[in-house]
Amino acid sequence: MSPILGLKTVTKEFHGVAALRNVSFTLMPGEVHSLLGENGAGKSTLTKIMAGVHEPTQGEGVFNGQPMTFGSPAEALHKGIAMVFQETSLVPSLTVAQNIYLGNEKFLNRLRGLYIAAQQFLQSLNFGVDPNMYVSQLGAAQKQMVEIARAVRQDVRVIIFDEPTASLTPEEKYYFFSLIKRLKERGVSIVFISHALEEALSISDRITILRDGELVVTGDTSEFNRDSIIRAMVGRSLSNELYSNAPRKNRAAGEKVLGVQNLSMG
Repeated sequence: MSPILGLKTVTKEFHGVAALRNVSFTLMPGEVHSLLGENGAGKSTLTKIMAGVHEPTQGEGVFNGQPMTFGSPAEALHKGIAMVFQETSLVPSLTVAQNIYLGNEKFLNRLRGLYIAAQQFLQSLNFGVDPNMYVSQLGAAQKQMVEIARAVRQDVRVIIFDEPTASLTPEEKYYFFSLIKRLKERGVSIVFISHALEEALSISDRITILRDGELVVTGDTSEFNRDSIIRAMVGRSLSNELYSNAPRKNRAAGEKVLGVQNLSMG
């Protein structure tokens, strides 16, 4: 089976500073591929190249058998790649329903029909968001759900999720992971960025780990556990440092520079 998406030896520089160096990545049809690494490892930069936000400084990409030369996220979306950004790209002055269908409106629109369709679609995802509310009235978790709904509603081949569960409750996460399984069954390929290692281990088919803008390892999820992922992310094992019984040397106390007493907050 050929990859639906592939990047080969991609480098991305910003003002002469390399955010990515010679990174290669493949995504198979119907695969959930987790992209892991510390902050600044290059995860978002890599996925934004896939989504048409950035152009690589060097390297090449292929999507659906064709050279990947997207000039904008809109062009990538038109070709079949959607991205749910960590920072929401919703329009605050529009309603939830209007944001979900933004860019795909019919020539003539009935708002009542739009709200009914949006409500039915949100209910099918088990997302408890009122389609009549303005986005400016929503909390962070509800905004994230609208972002996810807008991406899923598109008829795309690849969806990139950048920290989608960071603001969701446990119940909302359950519905989100159920949605991931349904998308996979439909043949949609998923790139999943998360700092929650247990989530990546539970839903991924493969895992790729970046460190300091470089590829460390790619492999089947069965080849990884929490300790091996952390070791690849930071370049050393933290188990001995966190759980060692060896006596620790206490640093001598210096001059007190901050003190708080009897603090209350209503």
